[in-house]
Amino acid sequence: MTFSVLLVKEDQSRVIGTLWADDESKARAVAPMLCGCSEGERLNVRRAEDREIPLRLSSSSSMQFC
Repeated sequence: MTFSVLLVKEDQSRVIGTLWADDESKARAVAPMLCGCSEGERLNVRRAEDREIPLRLSSSSSMQFC
């Protein structure tokens, strides 16, 4: 499943990333490891899709991931 990671501050939320996980509990466990929060902020995870959204790269050269 695909999940949106939202940063909530003063009742305003904005999407800061996307996670792929088997279920919502796993997405909620991973989200804080990817993005830290400042004081007065919190992370929220919301299901975006029941399926995985494929990653598309527009570069014609080969990519290396660490």
